[in-house]
Amino acid sequence: MIKIIKSLLLLSILTWLSGCAQTTVRHHEDFQEVARNIESVVIIPADVDVELIVFDGDNEKLVDKEKIIQAEIHALAKAKLEAENLKVIDFDFKKEAENDEEFAYALTQAREAWDISKKDMYKKGVVGEKDKANFQTNLGSVLNIIAEKTGAESALLVHFRSFEKSKGVIAKDVTSSVLIGVLTLGAVIPIQATEGSFIDVALVETTAGKVVWANRKVGASSDSSALQFALKELPDLVWETEVVAEEQASALAKEASTAQVESAPQKN
Repeated sequence: MIKIIKSLLLLSILTWLSGCAQTTVRHHEDFQEVARNIESVVIIPADVDVELIVFDGDNEKLVDKEKIIQAEIHALAKAKLEAENLKVIDFDFKKEAENDEEFAYALTQAREAWDISKKDMYKKGVVGEKDKANFQTNLGSVLNIIAEKTGAESALLVHFRSFEKSKGVIAKDVTSSVLIGVLTLGAVIPIQATEGSFIDVALVETTAGKVVWANRKVGASSDSSALQFALKELPDLVWETEVVAEEQASALAKEASTAQVESAPQKN
């Protein structure tokens, strides 16, 4: 996980240095058409994994922190989606999964399908802004049962990973950095990050399975703040409102063009 976070962080730095308009956002190519039919969303409990990196032995899972972050992710996501005029449907996934094995299996399938789809969506890393809607990612029918149970027209999937380093590991990193500084005669000393996070988030249509919007971010801390950065890039559309506005603008432009042609002097 640390390797993934470091790789994405390096990629972000290189993108910034290049000065090009690059993004981690992905839209389905039918984004506007799909968005027009989405009025509700259900937030699937985030898949959260927080590890303490220790000096000796196996890394430790920070279970209590995982529960806190999962709750924070839900609250942040709900606030953002409601701000976009989507109806957020409350649903007890844990209870339903305990009572319905088929539903529990469907949740697992949904997460697995999303994991597979991410490999295709992000095989090019960041893409140009103009290319972010050139995707046809589809999870198939795995979310159909969630649509039936919740009545939601879309579902939000979140995959969160973070790490913290123990005092022993931090001390080791600092010692290594000092040695590097000495060996390089006072050059820039690379202090290792003591914590970090990585998040994947996607909004998926529950009937046809189209991944309407997706994003991924790296965070400098192990808390849920990375989600805030990811959700900031959820389109400023207020959904149907923006789609209708774009259609109206297109219609007005067409009318203006037609009027211009009709008013132009006719050649004999």
